[in-house]
Amino acid sequence: MTQGKNKKLGKKKGQKKTIDPLARKEWFELTAPVPFSAGGFGYTCINKSAGTVVATEAIKGRVVEASLADLQGQSDQMAWRKVKLIIDDVEGTRCRTSFYGLDSTKDKIFGMIKKRQTLIETQVEARSQDGYILRIFVIAFTKSIKNQQRKTTYAQRSQIKDIRKKIVEIVLKEVSKKSITQLLNFFNQESLAKEIGKATKAIFPLQNITLRKVKLVKRPKVDAQKLREFYDDSQRSKTAQVRRKGQAEDQTALNLIKQGQIDKEQQEEQVQKE
Repeated sequence: MTQGKNKKLGKKKGQKKTIDPLARKEWFELTAPVPFSAGGFGYTCINKSAGTVVATEAIKGRVVEASLADLQGQSDQMAWRKVKLIIDDVEGTRCRTSFYGLDSTKDKIFGMIKKRQTLIETQVEARSQDGYILRIFVIAFTKSIKNQQRKTTYAQRSQIKDIRKKIVEIVLKEVSKKSITQLLNFFNQESLAKEIGKATKAIFPLQNITLRKVKLVKRPKVDAQKLREFYDDSQRSKTAQVRRKGQAEDQTALNLIKQGQIDKEQQEEQVQKE
């Protein structure tokens, strides 16, 4: 077909300009509250302020998730524990977070499930001393006795009922007399599992008693004074004031990203002028 008869031939389609999505982003450093050792544990990005949308206001309420090993600045001993934090305030490029929940990795839970034993799961809704309402999920597994001949270690329904009753009593007792900061230390040290193991030993011996999940149902209003208490460095341990090893490298990487964004913006301006 000749070019003259087909009007569509010969017309070039306008090529769309490829714009890097990260060029429109603004980066903020995430900081953890007092119970955790590491000061800063990562970065998050959001679109730059435009029109009536302010970046520092839009980022508030974002929920972030991190490993407990990263927040404590320690080894991978508690890497299976996931911690949820919510952004409450922004100072410059630093985001202040507060507790929002706990969870466990699937690998950890699946690794504890085995044949010929009973899985006992209990959920309790408790109120802390400072007004936080938490829904706490605890799981435990039956354990064989020494010199046991039977292969299976199944618990009877009445025993499971008594064990759940004991777990509920212990959780309500511990949560009601502690603040949220004290509770986080209590959960991280696995003290709850030890108390449950001692209390239920007479009913049926248990193993792998784990705080599977903590869900925040309701929390009191977090004001500026409350945030200052969460970020009081005098309450942190000596190791808490030492940042994790990769912090300087992360800052260098962030500076390189920002410099790359500036260079791209300058190149785009030169192309538009030409």
